[in-house]
Amino acid sequence: MIVISNNIVLGAGESLATPIFGWRNLVTATNVSATTEHPDHPAANLANPSTALRWLASPGSPAGDEYLTVAINSVDPVDYLAIARHNLGSASCVVSVEGASEMTGSPEEPDWQELVQEVLLPDDGPALFRFTPQALTHIRLKIQPGSDVPTVAVLYVGKLLVAERGIASDHTPINFGRVEDRVNALSENGQFLGRIILSESRQASLSFRHLTPGWYRQHMDPFIKASGEKPFFVAWKPQEFPRDVGYCWMTNQPQPVVSFDTGRIAIDLEMSGVA
Repeated sequence: MIVISNNIVLGAGESLATPIFGWRNLVTATNVSATTEHPDHPAANLANPSTALRWLASPGSPAGDEYLTVAINSVDPVDYLAIARHNLGSASCVVSVEGASEMTGSPEEPDWQELVQEVLLPDDGPALFRFTPQALTHIRLKIQPGSDVPTVAVLYVGKLLVAERGIASDHTPINFGRVEDRVNALSENGQFLGRIILSESRQASLSFRHLTPGWYRQHMDPFIKASGEKPFFVAWKPQEFPRDVGYCWMTNQPQPVVSFDTGRIAIDLEMSGVA
């Protein structure tokens, strides 16, 4: 789910209609904290890209708001916060994003301002909150009490890669690209007895054409290089299809193809992920 701030002001050349990639991440095990945490599931787990590790609020804590706070002290602008493998939708937790660019006094306390308005997520799929690019000292996800103890596995904060143009072909969104490993049980005379799904994943591909040489080299190539090791958040048409978002990793080794005549670049991205 993409949640776009009601007050968003885009940077130069950016759009709400073209694909976005959340791959830059300022969250570390030492700069992230939570209001409460289960001893076996601390907030430091949020800095690990693995969806198997998670933060879990303390079950015995008071039923108040939970905050996942990141002290980023970034002089470069940030414009998104994203989460994956959470239960905030099914637990009916209202969430919002707040940021601070200065302190209010002594003892030093961030001067919190709302960046993205309150929302009830429709499900437990990856969620990306997008706001006006700005330099921040702190950012936090506010989680209001719901029907269950909140948990989140992955937390990203950083600057989005906004594609120069849309994709060049038809596309299967990651949330629809279900791939299942199945076993069918048949009787000796061929009667269907049942089916077992051993595993399920999501797959998608994005094809870009006619990317300008300068834009590709400055913006796209650093992402392609990093994606060899790091997962990323991706949405192919954020404004029109806000629920088509995934937390993904590359399954190919993308190779750009440069036009001899124009210098423009084409590249195909194949990915698997959770949605």
